[in-house]
Amino acid sequence: MIATFILVLASLAPLLMAAGYAHRSHLNFVQVLLWMPAAMITLFQWNTRLHGRLNGPSTGAILIANHRSSVDGFFIQMACNKPVGSLVAREYIEIPVLRHLFRFLGMIPVGRQGVDTQATKRAIREAASGRLVLMFPEGRLNTTSDLMQSCRPGAVLVAIRAGVPIVPFYVQDITFTNTILKPFISRARVQLYVGEPIDVVKLSQGKTDKQTLGEILQLCLQEIAKLAGEVDWEPQLAGRNWNH
Repeated sequence: MIATFILVLASLAPLLMAAGYAHRSHLNFVQVLLWMPAAMITLFQWNTRLHGRLNGPSTGAILIANHRSSVDGFFIQMACNKPVGSLVAREYIEIPVLRHLFRFLGMIPVGRQGVDTQATKRAIREAASGRLVLMFPEGRLNTTSDLMQSCRPGAVLVAIRAGVPIVPFYVQDITFTNTILKPFISRARVQLYVGEPIDVVKLSQGKTDKQTLGEILQLCLQEIAKLAGEVDWEPQLAGRNWNH
């Protein structure tokens, strides 16, 4: 009888832990159930170490980071106490197996070519409503030896129009390829560094012209470089087809 009770209690332990974490965090019960295996993979498969956490802001925010692998969002979610939405290439969201999961998690589909106005407007709405939205200024995986590739200021525009800050992150020691599945079978020792919120609304003084967006983007990217310990790194802006 006692053995049965212990077995039942052990089987219920994950659900009880999930309920307790959901009560303490901004994640709902189902989100916690999805978060728990992701957390296990992040901690044990990739030996992730967090340097800082994002416990605020109470409003929404745009999160930016360098982009080394298809699982960068896993590490950033680990450092946040609220659900993190992300812009995901539209072709991935349309995969039947993943479509409903991505939509439940609040992922925002975005086209790879040019400026996706629909995705930009949705990101603004999500951030303005209090959500955390992850955007990668590079817009693609960086498989080079450079800290970051050339970047576009879409995240700055979204943050200004949503009236929220930008929070920089730096993901270190990612050695994955640009395939989606390989990270899940690869070992790594990942370091995640969390920066301070940047008040881009104040910096912009209400302006969203090309020069203002570019200058603020460079400042934000330099904060990522500081987290990486590369204070002399000079960010590069992408081509001309990014202006609003």
